[in-house]
Amino acid sequence: MPKKISVALVEDNSAFRTSIESMLQLCDDMECTGVFEGAEACIEAIKRKSLKAEVFLLDLSLGGKHGLTLIPSLCRYDPKIRILVLTQDDDYHSALEAIRLGVAGYILKNSSIADIERAIRDVSEGGCVIDPHLAGLVLEALGSPAQKGSSLLSTREREVLELLAMGFLKKEVAEQLGLSYYTIVEYTENIFRKLQSNNIAAAIATAIRKGLI
Repeated sequence: MPKKISVALVEDNSAFRTSIESMLQLCDDMECTGVFEGAEACIEAIKRKSLKAEVFLLDLSLGGKHGLTLIPSLCRYDPKIRILVLTQDDDYHSALEAIRLGVAGYILKNSSIADIERAIRDVSEGGCVIDPHLAGLVLEALGSPAQKGSSLLSTREREVLELLAMGFLKKEVAEQLGLSYYTIVEYTENIFRKLQSNNIAAAIATAIRKGLI
């Protein structure tokens, strides 16, 4: 039998917490190895070294300490841990800070169960996931004049990356910018090469961590 993805949940909303626990129980390739109502309880478990999980589902708007305060502790505890923020906080500033601190993904609670399951699998395999709505907001900063001098990306590459992050297909990006499909493919390859990423979400996260946003 394939090894299951061990998942810990930090969530103070009891109804949503129960819903996610049920989802994990129904997934053949996942198991819930820890459930916490707040950052403090999770930090205590980390200190006792009694917590084993590959992926942490982390809410930000917790009753006590803000979820962002937990991210550095988790990263210090085990650099291999993959943190997936699952929150109703759609403020792109929170997304920026969470990614800078080292999370592997940031999705909203209104995502479908299938999308949440897919996000857990993606981050467990080393991928990066960012909610499409937030990705578009985050990437608006790539076009700001203050960033143009320091950015690794050209103006056109920033435009392509922003449109891709908003969910447009390469063909649609080409139509939007009045360029050929093959030119957009070339721009996309340049973006991934410059940011050493292999998908849009990872490219956005890399841009944030390099201080381009």
